[in-house]
Amino acid sequence: MKNFRVIYLMPRAETMSAIADREAPGYFRHETLLAANDSKSIITDIRDRGGVPLQIKAVGARPDWLNTMSRSAKLQLLQAINYNVRGGMSPARALEMVIEGETGEQRRKLNPALTILRTGGTFSEAVRTLGFFDSSTIAILEAGERTGRMRDSLNAAASHYEKTSNSLKAMFGAVSWTLLDIAFAVTSIIGLRFSLLPTLANGSFQSEDPKATEEFQRLVQQAYLVNDVLIGGTVVLLALVITAVYGYVANVPEIRRLADAAMARVPSLGTALRNSAMATSFTVAASMLRGGVPFMPAAATAATGTEHQEVREFWQNAVTRVETGDTVPRSLNSPLLNASEATLIASHNTQRELGEVLDRIAERRDAIADAASKRFALWMFIASLIYSGIAVMFTLYVVYVQNKMMMDRAAG
Repeated sequence: MKNFRVIYLMPRAETMSAIADREAPGYFRHETLLAANDSKSIITDIRDRGGVPLQIKAVGARPDWLNTMSRSAKLQLLQAINYNVRGGMSPARALEMVIEGETGEQRRKLNPALTILRTGGTFSEAVRTLGFFDSSTIAILEAGERTGRMRDSLNAAASHYEKTSNSLKAMFGAVSWTLLDIAFAVTSIIGLRFSLLPTLANGSFQSEDPKATEEFQRLVQQAYLVNDVLIGGTVVLLALVITAVYGYVANVPEIRRLADAAMARVPSLGTALRNSAMATSFTVAASMLRGGVPFMPAAATAATGTEHQEVREFWQNAVTRVETGDTVPRSLNSPLLNASEATLIASHNTQRELGEVLDRIAERRDAIADAASKRFALWMFIASLIYSGIAVMFTLYVVYVQNKMMMDRAAG
């Protein structure tokens, strides 16, 4: 498939950007980006629909990394589809209309979904083809198609995506400051290792006492060793981080499972990730319950809509327990919830009230996740100070010994 910039006339306005043509009364001028195998197929399609093609120009392909879409634009896409569905359109037609309304660079990114829709594909297949949304958002939309509750699923998907974006921003901020702290620490260590220590070693402090000279050189070598160990540890840590990032980007299950397990054990970071996942999944379930979706499909969607293993098992267990005859409050009883949260859930009388309760819990868990991410950033700042401080203090001790020996020699 290739992209073409097309200008054509049509006896009706097919898109909101269409304008009445001055030179052809009764016709509307359209300008848009279309995906097709060749220009001939575009000409045929326009003529079959009663239009007149004026200009067709091939648009060069762009690298995949330039075809990304901002998170705010993705959220606006979901919201625009939701508004059209509320107006009575089917999800597929709503998406098609949103795409047809785009005439700029966004159209190039959305054309693959339009192709899927026009060849008989479903709404969720078209959205999945875009590659814009994570598996959790796709799962929520697919659940809406299965249950016939597309409006509620679109609301839940938008809430989930917005909350996930906010959580990612908070975590990105904490990680960014952490990486900045580590970068400064590593820079200082590298400076010591390749600048100050060679100067000390090559300064060739010589004492009249051979043992003193030997002792000084031994201290210099120990300082070299300390710096090398710290730099080596940084390289190993960086390799692990790169591997984990690759596992997430390339969606390698084995790497993701190991990375999730490792991060869950990190103090504060594990707390932030767990509570953030709980807040997101509880928001999804709350949105669907308030919209009238029964508990079972809402809980199943919440389970599918999170990558965090503990939180996913929480919802899966709830579904299993309800299937075996347990009540909803008892099915949600879990060590993941504290006593006050369990009491809140047990006190609900209607499905809508349960949605409101889950929303409250989600807000509280969001606050806990935010505090934990800030605490993680603080601890990492302290750790980076200790990290660089070890090398600095050891090197300063070498300088102190050198100065002391020189003063002793001068006094003698």
